[in-house]
Amino acid sequence: MIDFNLINLMIENIENSFIPPEHTFNSYAIEFFNQVKLIPFSKYLLSIGKTKRLPKIMYFKKAGELLSASSYDQEIKSYLKRNNYDNPPELNFKSILLLRKTNYLSNWRKIISFFDGKGSIEEINRLNRLSILPQELELLEYHIKKLLNINDNELKWLLTKYAIIKSDKKLLKSFQKVLGNFENENE
Repeated sequence: MIDFNLINLMIENIENSFIPPEHTFNSYAIEFFNQVKLIPFSKYLLSIGKTKRLPKIMYFKKAGELLSASSYDQEIKSYLKRNNYDNPPELNFKSILLLRKTNYLSNWRKIISFFDGKGSIEEINRLNRLSILPQELELLEYHIKKLLNINDNELKWLLTKYAIIKSDKKLLKSFQKVLGNFENENE
């Protein structure tokens, strides 16, 4: 039977980054996952108005799912042992930001990299993105050039300027305002 009062209490604890003293982070995540796995959880959160901390709660659920699966998956157990972990390492609210809807092993690779100090959350997530295949890049460039009616040099110039704009937050905000104004004038 689903205990919605317990689920609501656990959600409130997660929102406040509170783990009850009788639990570790991992055991609480597993218990939370076991409580919510039978309900359409994101719909439930929306129905009770818990949208402010929705990502945090969903990451916590994903952590419980990862930890539950890790208890019986031999490939994950073997990977953790090779990295000097007899049991899954104790996660925290920061490390679970690495979790994605990928396979469990790739999530553990990212977490172990983080715990080994191989980068920040952002750096590890950026490194683990799939890069685009050369054929796909060529096709995209062709499509952009055709739509904008530009040549290779103009595309290179545009990409260079875009990279500069994107790397400077103040410049990006200024550019967005100017662009918005330009769009309004040309409607």
